[in-house]
Amino acid sequence: MILRIWIISVAAVFYLAINAGAMTLGGDCSIRFFGQSTLHDFEGQVACQPFIMQIEERPTGRQVVQPPVVTVRVSEMSTDNTSRDKKMWAMFDNERFPEIKGQFVGLDYELTLEQLTSSDNGDGSLEFDLQIRETTQHIKAKTSVLTITPEQIVFIMEFPLSLASFELKPPSVMGIIRVADEVRVEVQTTLHRQEPLEVSATVKER
Repeated sequence: MILRIWIISVAAVFYLAINAGAMTLGGDCSIRFFGQSTLHDFEGQVACQPFIMQIEERPTGRQVVQPPVVTVRVSEMSTDNTSRDKKMWAMFDNERFPEIKGQFVGLDYELTLEQLTSSDNGDGSLEFDLQIRETTQHIKAKTSVLTITPEQIVFIMEFPLSLASFELKPPSVMGIIRVADEVRVEVQTTLHRQEPLEVSATVKER
């Protein structure tokens, strides 16, 4: 069920940063997650906490992204079913671990830009570290750019998530109705800046 992912797509920022020096970007994301159980399928949603991303220009002219930690509050995750939500929060042990965290580390912006737009149909990939409770896993997400303008970029990340890989025990009801281990996560992220930025000719709205 998560999706802390939450997540930030520093990579998308690279589109905005191609012709810019130092700048600050604001970001927000909406997350949807899709699961299955022995009774029926279900889905849920949550918004990540707003975040700020800094892009710095070194004396050499090289641009460096300082990726923030993007967080999701477990107690704000909802499947529109109070009983199911309480079991989901308990699975995450939200009293001890109230947040799910995601962070991109060691990114090379040129390489990331290439990965983000690597395929003919506009689908690329992006990797990040996802922390749930005390476990951190490296995630590779499929990315799709929706819109690129001088003011903002909107993109989607999609990836499967195994609850067992984070040492999470899927909720069950009387041992009969069980939630499947794999959850599909979809994160739509918007990155924006206050002042319009001239976008490179190689970047266009998809």
